[in-house]
Order: sequence, then C-alpha cells, then structure tokens
Amino acid sequence: MTDDLNEARNEVGLTLEPSRDSAITISSAAQLLKQARSHSDPEPICVALIRLAHLHFRQGRYHQTRSLVEEVLRDAPTESLTRCDALRMLGNCAAEMGNPEAAENYYHQAIDLAHELDYRYALYKCLHSLATNIYWPRGQFNLTLAAAKEALAQAQKLNLGEELWFPLSDIAWVYWSTGQLHLASEIADQMEKVVVPGTLGDGFYCCLRAGLSHPSPDLLQKVLPIYDRARSIAETSGDPGLNVEVRLGLCRAHRLVKDLPVAADWAEDAVDVTVRMKYRQFQALALIERGRVLNEMGDVARSEVDFLAAIEISSELKAEFDLTRASLYLAALYSTQHRPEAQAEWTRATGLIQDHGFEFLLEQERSLVLPWIAETLDSTDPVIARSTASLFQSLLLVPPAPITLQTLGGFSLQIGSTIISKENLRQRRAGELLVLLLSSPGYALSSDQVTECMCPEKDPKAALDFFHHATSALRRLLEPDLPDRRFPCRYLEVDEERVWLLLPAGSTIDIQEFETAVKQKNWQKAVNLYAGEFLPTLRYAEWTIPIRQHLSDQYESGLLTLAETKLKQNDPASCLDLSRQTLLHNPWQERAVELGMRAAIQLGDRTAALQMYQRLEKVLAKELGIAPQKELQQLYAAVKKRSL
Repeated sequence: MTDDLNEARNEVGLTLEPSRDSAITISSAAQLLKQARSHSDPEPICVALIRLAHLHFRQGRYHQTRSLVEEVLRDAPTESLTRCDALRMLGNCAAEMGNPEAAENYYHQAIDLAHELDYRYALYKCLHSLATNIYWPRGQFNLTLAAAKEALAQAQKLNLGEELWFPLSDIAWVYWSTGQLHLASEIADQMEKVVVPGTLGDGFYCCLRAGLSHPSPDLLQKVLPIYDRARSIAETSGDPGLNVEVRLGLCRAHRLVKDLPVAADWAEDAVDVTVRMKYRQFQALALIERGRVLNEMGDVARSEVDFLAAIEISSELKAEFDLTRASLYLAALYSTQHRPEAQAEWTRATGLIQDHGFEFLLEQERSLVLPWIAETLDSTDPVIARSTASLFQSLLLVPPAPITLQTLGGFSLQIGSTIISKENLRQRRAGELLVLLLSSPGYALSSDQVTECMCPEKDPKAALDFFHHATSALRRLLEPDLPDRRFPCRYLEVDEERVWLLLPAGSTIDIQEFETAVKQKNWQKAVNLYAGEFLPTLRYAEWTIPIRQHLSDQYESGLLTLAETKLKQNDPASCLDLSRQTLLHNPWQERAVELGMRAAIQLGDRTAALQMYQRLEKVLAKELGIAPQKELQQLYAAVKKRSL
C-alpha cells in the first residue's frame, strides 16, 4: 500500500507536506491536481487534493481545506494512506474552527488507521496535532507531554530532521506554560539544532527563545530583533498561529517593561488577527493578554469585558487553562475594585486551579493571589473563610522557584525569573546571610554562629537584634510579596536560636557546582566555572577568607592538572595557555612556570621560556625576597645554554 501511494505521489510530482517541498504554491498545486484529474486515477487525484488542502490550511483557509479533504474521503479506498491524511486534516480544521471534540474524534480515527496501515509518518503528525490542538488548550499538560514525546520518538525513528521541531515545540511550550523555564530552555536548545533559518520552525523557535528571556531593563533590546525575525517569517508564510504568537510575545515583552501603550497596541493587533482569521483557539488567549494590559493601564471596564469574553470562549471550547487564567485575573480585578462579585469569581478560579492541577499558576501570579488571601483569611463569613483556606493550602503546597546564585567573580541572585537588585542584596546584609547559610553544613546556623561571623564586635543583645533583623531581611528578599507572618517563607525557617535555608529543587549555586566538579576531578568544568574570586564585594569579611582561599587553591590545582595533562598529550600550546592563566591567578606559582617553560621549548619558543622564568624571578625577589627553586634555576640555565 505504501509503495502504491509513493508511486502516485511521484506521478503527480509532489509530496504531502510543505516542509518537504516548500517551493510548491497553491496555483502550482492546483495545476497538478488538474493534471491528475485528467488521468482519472483516484490515487494520484487524492494525493494532489491532500497537497492542495494542506497549502490552503497553512493560509488559514479552513473551508476550502475541508472541501478538498471531504472529496478525498468520498473517493479514497477505506484502507488508504490518503484517507488517513484526510482524517487528520479534518481534525486540524475542526480544531482551528473551534470544535475540539470533533477534532479529537478525527485524530483518533486517523491514529487507528495509521496503526492499521503502519503509516508512521501520519501517526507522528496525529500525535503532534493531539498535543498542540487538543491537550494543550485544555491544560492537560501530562497528556500533552506524553503525546509530544511519542511524536518525537516516531519522528526520530523516521529521521525527519527539521520536522523534529514540531513535537519539540509542544514539549517546550508545556514547560514554559507551567513555569519550568530551565526545561523549556533545554528543549529550545534542541530546536535550535534542527530548525532551518527562515522556515516556520525557525519562527516558532524565535518566539520561544524570546519568551524565555528573563525580565531586565534591557529586555526589549534583547528580544525585539528576535521577534522581528519571527514576524518576518510569519508574514511571509501567512501561518495564523505564528502571526498571533509573535504579537502576543511582543505584547508580553512590552508589558514586562511597563511600556503599556505599545503592549496594548500589540494585544489589539493579536485580537484583530484572531477575529479576522476566525482563530478562536487563540482568540481567548489574545483577549486575556489585552485584558491584563488594560487593567494595568487603569482601564478596568474594558479589561473586565475582555476577561468575560475570554471566559465565554474558553468555556465553549473547553479550554480549561485559558478559562482558569481568565477567571483568576477577573477575580483579582474584582477584589482590587472591592466588587461584590469578587468572592464568587475567586471561588470559581480556586476550584478550577485545584480541579485541573494548575497550582503552578499560584506561584506565577502570587502578587495577585496573596493580597486576597491576606484580606479574607480570617473572614467571619464561613463560605469566604473556607474558600480562602482552600486557596491558602494550595499555595503552601506549590514548590518555590529555584534559586540561581553567583558568588565567583561577582555576587548576583536570581529567584525564578526575577533578578534581585544589588541594593536588596545589601539590605541589612541579607545577601551575605544567604551565602553564609549556603556555605554551612545542612544550610543551618545558630544565632550565635551567625553573629560570630557577621558581627563579632557587637554585645549579646545587639547581636541578637542583628540576627532577627538579618533573618527578617532575608525572608523579605526571598519572598517579598508575603503579606505578614501568617504566611510562612518557603525558603527559610527561623526560630529564636537557629535559622535554616530550604534550598528548592533545581537551584543552581556556582560554588556547589564548582566543588562537585572538583570532587569528580572534572578539571575542565571546574576551571570553566571559576569566574573569579569568591564574593569580591565582601573581600574583607573575615568568614569569607578561608572559603575564598580554599576555592582559589582548588582552581589553581585544576589549572596545573590540566596543564600537566596537555603536556603529556603533546599539546604544548594548550599547556602554555594554561600555565599563563595560572600565573595570572598566582604569579608566584613555580610549577606553572616550569610547565610553561617546557611547553614553550617544545614549541621552539626559547624567548617565551626565558621570559617566564625572569618574570617569576623578579616577583619572588621583590615580594618574598627569595629565588626560584633550584630545579627551576637549572631548567633556566639549560634553556639559556641551548642544551634543551
């Protein structure tokens, strides 16, 4: 059966997917269909119909697409590959036209037929379509991942190359939507390796990569060129999904930097595109983004209209994730306006979050959720108290965002996607206490240990006050949106005499990564991780000195070990570079000079060998009043006499 269809494809000179033959146009595909009809052979006609239908689908012409594939279903044999393709395309049309139940039914029919015919390419495409068009909008993220990963496995077995981006994109957007940005970034790296510049895959990759950029003052400078590239691809291809995604991405980027008028323009444009293309699957999402911008601009009335419209569309499409988000934003809007509808909307949003496992939204939208809980947690109304308590318990179960801490060569802290300012790090020495805890066994210290390290000169009462002020400041640093002490910090436990740091899964601490690389004797990784001395801004804090020296010594050992290895491997150029790197770190290091001299000799550069020794001799004489060791003097004499 497969050979017969391939013969039919060859006869009309085409393949089924634009990604495999991007040169063909709608007019040329229509001409090929006309030629196929002239032969009256149903198989080539069905192949040509499928190809033309796919091109119309890519332009958002869903009625034309459906008409063409319905002709295939009428004329194709019951057990044929073209029937399988036609069922999948009917599913795509139904999904884009707002009928997910019909779409899911068509996909499953196509999957059953693909299994029966061993049509693995169609199986891969159907799994991708299920993931992106059915499971993801519903917020069925586990099913999305399962379908996308199986689609990826099928695509890899078929050696589809560039087409791997389809399931990779599904996987990445699940991770992005659920706040697992480090996993999304890993998948984006895989996408980058397979997409072809200028193609549809490249456009979606650009949107993903830009969407993963962390908020910062220079965010727009980083992402606008990426979105410009994606927008150019979207306009050239005419793909409705990419056209909407580019506009939504630009809206989010401008909203994050508080450039709200421009954000509103992009949101408006996104809504217009979805309405013009009758792209209801994205219309609710566009309305939510516009509603968020309008709310931040103070246009509460129009914001409410958008959220209500998004709720109506999402309910109709059973798009539970968009429905939950729209309900959450509407609830927050009502509560800030002290509207009586707030309680009912919060109850609905809470129920949706808990019913569908969307607790990660509570982490992403803590600034909206926490004020409501703080206001109503002690309510005398039993209905309100019960609903708020349920929401509060859900919030407590949400794992905190991971910490990313740099202490080598600088001092910076990032919590999730939020970069903590240097001013906040210095506030009551909260940042210093954080690093002290991370450097301590079990991430725990007594109040006496904290004060002995950080303020040894204070009397006991002042030292205890310092301890409480520092731990309170660290609590605010790690979770600044906690309203009051009723809300426990998920990163920190404190009592009168002790403090514990609770490090979340997925956290990245540079000194820990460095120490692990050293223990594993992965010297190259250790050297790469060492960006400079430990906590240079706290160079004179006494507790940092032994840690700084220990890390410095390990770095130096790593450089010397690598240099020795390179020399043994007959790679004198690398050995010489590493020796010089060691001497920049420690100009007294005699072993580095010896290795560097031997490497220079192998390279035939006697001058470099002599200069290395002479610089060492001057440094040791000036700073320590000693001469280089005898073995090194002998090596220098031999080089000078040209006996080596």
